[in-house]
Amino acid sequence: MPKPEKLSDVLTRLIKSSALGHDFEHMEVYNVWRTVVDGEVVRHTRVVGVKANKLIVEVDSSPWLYELSSFRKRGLLDDLRRSLKKTRILDIEFRIGSF
Repeated sequence: MPKPEKLSDVLTRLIKSSALGHDFEHMEVYNVWRTVVDGEVVRHTRVVGVKANKLIVEVDSSPWLYELSSFRKRGLLDDLRRSLKKTRILDIEFRIGSF
């Protein structure tokens, strides 16, 4: 009879082998984003994923797209790099989203 496994081990293996596995690997980014940016930016943005070491962030308006991509991107990227332990982010792409 096989030895019992911890439920957390089974769930981790299941998630990593499913389509959610990629998002699971980058969960750190979703959490760190909320601590790196100020509350006003959090209200106007939503992290949608990481693709090829690029953080994809949706913003709710053109003025916020311009503000973040033109004036705050470099600082946010530096703050993210200092705060992230497992995920390597080389760039941030801001785009208009609907949320």
